[in-house]
Amino acid sequence: MLVNAPTADRPTKRIKATIATVDAGIDASATYAVVSSAETSRVSSPSTETDDGAAIVDDAPLNATVATGVATIHNQKQKILIQTCLGLLTSALPQTLVSFQSKSKDLSTFKELWTAHGFRTSMVTSPKPAVSVYLESCINPSGIDVSKSSDVIEGRNYLLYLLGMHPNQKDESDVEETYQSGIKSVYCLLQFCKKLRSVRESDMQDPRIVEILKDWETGLSTCTNAVASPSFIDGNKADADIHVTNLRTFASNVPEILSNLISTLMTIDHSLHKEQLIHEYDRIEYRNCTLANACLQRVMSCVNDVDPSSLGNAAATASNSKKKRGEWIFQRVYFKASPPGKYLPKYERITIHLNDPSSEGEEGVLASGQFIFLPSLTQVLRGAEMMSTSTSREITTSSSTSKKLINAGVRSVVGKMVQTTWDTLLRHGYYVDEERKKHLGPLLEEFYESGLLGGRDASMPILLNAHFNPTYALSLYLHGTAGAGKSSLVRNIFPAINASIAAYADPELLVRFVKQNLNKPFQTLRLELDLRPNNNDYSVMSIIQGRRMTLTQSKPGLVLVALEEMPSDVTGADPNQSEVAKLLSMRFSGRKGEFKD
Repeated sequence: MLVNAPTADRPTKRIKATIATVDAGIDASATYAVVSSAETSRVSSPSTETDDGAAIVDDAPLNATVATGVATIHNQKQKILIQTCLGLLTSALPQTLVSFQSKSKDLSTFKELWTAHGFRTSMVTSPKPAVSVYLESCINPSGIDVSKSSDVIEGRNYLLYLLGMHPNQKDESDVEETYQSGIKSVYCLLQFCKKLRSVRESDMQDPRIVEILKDWETGLSTCTNAVASPSFIDGNKADADIHVTNLRTFASNVPEILSNLISTLMTIDHSLHKEQLIHEYDRIEYRNCTLANACLQRVMSCVNDVDPSSLGNAAATASNSKKKRGEWIFQRVYFKASPPGKYLPKYERITIHLNDPSSEGEEGVLASGQFIFLPSLTQVLRGAEMMSTSTSREITTSSSTSKKLINAGVRSVVGKMVQTTWDTLLRHGYYVDEERKKHLGPLLEEFYESGLLGGRDASMPILLNAHFNPTYALSLYLHGTAGAGKSSLVRNIFPAINASIAAYADPELLVRFVKQNLNKPFQTLRLELDLRPNNNDYSVMSIIQGRRMTLTQSKPGLVLVALEEMPSDVTGADPNQSEVAKLLSMRFSGRKGEFKD
């Protein structure tokens, strides 16, 4: 409780403060007095007198002691998270996982992998064979003795990180934030260099390349070894802080090193293109967009005996497609939550469908390493812990009167996506006031929900693949006087939407922008919007198609179409608002010809 006072002479009030203590000797039940004024706020020692007002509290400040204790706790926790994160990415995989490298890669052996590490599993036979891992067993091990199976527990922990269900991943401020804050960029560059050495060995041995990477890789190796040692946690604090600072420095140097590396490689071999190398680095970054995905790539490359730096390589996949029939390759992963209206944790499960080489269906056969989890995997699965009648809500879409129950985890992710949209707009210099947030917010929520759920409700399994497939069109009609900011909002909102989707749904999906002026002669507008079947088609519809899926994209994206300068609806005017609206409805629904009432 803070008491605001005009001066610092106001009598101090005492409160009972509970101070969270983690590995620190701070008395959590001590009584402290908080003094607040217009200029200062401090914690004072408790009075030895009664509360009759006769005695004045001794204001010996304890804030320095408390602050020191909290800082020590925070610093200790940060070091543990850094050590854990680097250990997951650089240390040898647990032996219980490596042992599956020599086993057959059928569905029953895949089930055995999870069962051997204390997960409750079941086989799914219809509509397609799969293995289900029950969420409850991610919290309480099933069938193993924790005190006697240290190797199994180590492997189990790694699989928990892979699923985003380890206790260290429960809060956003834990190991995932540590990974995103700098370790991710370092790890991706290491994987990129490893890939280049496997396909361009002679180029990577060039003295100019060695000079670029030598100091960075040597220093990083020294830093990583120091962080992995037990003395990093319990040893000299100053030395540990130096290693943490060095690690951040190595992360901040990644863009410069990557730029120099690419430009030098292009100088050495003129057949290489900048876009080609950047595309390869982006592919590695997508595959390791979260710690869970990085752990997945390591485990699958180990048990399948594949070099992780070559995962997802199209050429390698094409040449080896026939002999890669024995791999475990994730195709689709679903999460089945509790039934709407009641919480039954024993039924909640993650169902993993593996690639079936014999199937000739629409999904086809994925290449090893092409699968990635939702970046918001942990939030979606952890939302199941909050599921109950009170945490489900009903919404009515604008396009349908049917109601659907939204999973608490998905709802949490949607809220964060909307907030990320506002934050990105502000970083780009565009301020959205509360009034516009009130109008835009529900529309963005509906759009993001439809992209994550794909038209499904809480009674249907949620797809955990990285995806964003909206079934609700984000349609805005912006109106206002000249200079009100209509065009400015359109220019700034599409990168903000792209940033939100990349952070929580699909890092590979791109959102692009196409602008079309409608205030022109109707015949000219009709000609621009007609899609023509030839290679020289520069119509607006062809441009929209090209922006949605370029040659460098691995999957179709989204296009935000800005239709500006809507004409008036005056009878006989050219263009006429009604006629233009009819033309747009025809072309954007994929139809040619004239509009018929």
